[in-house]
Amino acid sequence: MSNFKHRMFLTIGFMAVVKTLFSQFTLQGTVTDNGAQRLGNGAEPVIHALVTLFDQADSSRSYSTYTNEQGQYSIQIFPAGIDDNLSGKPGNFRLLQNYPNPFNPSTIIRYEITRPTYVTLQVYDVLGRKVKTLLQDFQGCSGQIIWDATNDQGQGVPAGVYFYSCEAEGKRMVRKMTLIDGHAEHWRISYDATGMPGENGLNKMLTDLFTIRVTADGFLPVTFRFVPISGDMTLNVVATRTVTDIEGNIYLTVKIGDQWWMMESLRVTKYRNGQAIPLVESMSEWKASKTGAYCDYGNSTKNGAIYGHLYNWYAATDSNNIAPTGWHVPSYDEWEVLAEFLGGSMVAGEKLKQEGTTFWQSPNIADNASGFSARPSGIRDIVYGFTGMKNVADFWTSTEDGKGTVWSRALMNDNVVFWYGVEMYKEGGSAIRCVRD
Repeated sequence: MSNFKHRMFLTIGFMAVVKTLFSQFTLQGTVTDNGAQRLGNGAEPVIHALVTLFDQADSSRSYSTYTNEQGQYSIQIFPAGIDDNLSGKPGNFRLLQNYPNPFNPSTIIRYEITRPTYVTLQVYDVLGRKVKTLLQDFQGCSGQIIWDATNDQGQGVPAGVYFYSCEAEGKRMVRKMTLIDGHAEHWRISYDATGMPGENGLNKMLTDLFTIRVTADGFLPVTFRFVPISGDMTLNVVATRTVTDIEGNIYLTVKIGDQWWMMESLRVTKYRNGQAIPLVESMSEWKASKTGAYCDYGNSTKNGAIYGHLYNWYAATDSNNIAPTGWHVPSYDEWEVLAEFLGGSMVAGEKLKQEGTTFWQSPNIADNASGFSARPSGIRDIVYGFTGMKNVADFWTSTEDGKGTVWSRALMNDNVVFWYGVEMYKEGGSAIRCVRD
C-alpha cells in the first residue's frame, strides 16, 4: 500500500511539473536601430526584422516572427518544444496511445500508415530534449515499437512524463506517456556553476536555453546565446544599421545628431551604375587625370582594405554616383553641421578619430565619442605623392571653393581640430565618407 502511495505521489508530482512546463510563454520586445547610441538624436523601429529562437539542444526546434511597423515582435513558446498536433487533421496517418500507460518498465507504441513511407519515431522529455530515436527508416506498413525506458546511450531514464513524436506521410503527431517508478538510480540531476548538468545532486532545472537571432536587410545580425526562457520575457534589441555598395562591401553606420554617417571610408571600385572606376597607380597618369580614378596608399591593397581607397575629386562627384543608393558624398555644409554638433571645428577632431595607436601615430588625441571612427588614410598629393599615412585623415566634400579648387575636411593625430582643406586640387587623392540622403 505504501509503495502504491509512493507511485501516486511521483505521478502527481510530475503532472504538476508538466502543467508548469507546458504553459505557453511569450517572448516579446522591440527592435530599434542604433540611432540612440553614442551621440545620435534618437532611434527608429526596425520594420520586418526576422526574430528567430533556436533550442540550443535541438536546432530543429525553432520559433520565428517578424516585427511590425513599430518594430515590435511577440513569439509564443512551448518550453517542452514539441508541438502537439492531435487537434489537427492528420488524414489517415495515425499515432496511437501507448499501451500500457502509465507503464513500467516498457510500453508499446503503435502507428498506422496508409502507404510505404519514411517513418521517424522519437521520445522527448518535458524540456523538449530528445531522449531516444526509436525508429528512423522506410516502412512498408503500419507497425509498433517497444520502448524500454532507456535513452540513446542505453541508460535508464527517470520516472516522469515523456512525449513520443511520429513523423510520417508529411505529417507529425505527438502523444504523452508516463513512466512510473523508473530507473531510480538516474533520478537525481544537478547543475554545476556553469549551469551544465553534473553527476549528482537534488536539483532539476526547469529552464530552456535558446539562441535568439535578429536579422533584417540593412542591419548587422544580432545574436544572443544561452538565453534561459522559463516564463514570459521582454527582450528589446538594438540593431546596427549598415549600407552595402554596388560590389557588396558592407559598411557600419552611426547616427551623429540627426545625420547618419558611414563608420568606414569607401573601398568601392565601381560607380553605382556598375561602371568601373579606373585604378591609376602611376603618379604621372594620376596627376594628368581629369576623370574619376582611385588608388591605394602606396599602391598597397593591404592599405586599401584597412583604410579605404583614395579617390580624386572627379570620382567623388561623377554623375554616375560613387556612393551606395540612398547615400552621397557630403557637401561642405553637411560637414559643417557635423562639426558644429560636436562643439565646433576647433574641438570636433577628438570626437571623430578612432582612439588608440593601432592605426594612428602616437600621440593620438582622440576619444571617438561620436563613433565616426576616422582612420588616418593619408593623401596622394600631386607634388609629394603619398604622404600622411598614420597621422592624417582627409575626406572630400562635394563643394568647390570658387577658385578652381575644392574643399576637404582633415584630421591630424596630435590635435583636436577638424581642419578645413582649402585650395585642394581636384587631382589630389583623399578618402570618401558618405552621409545618408
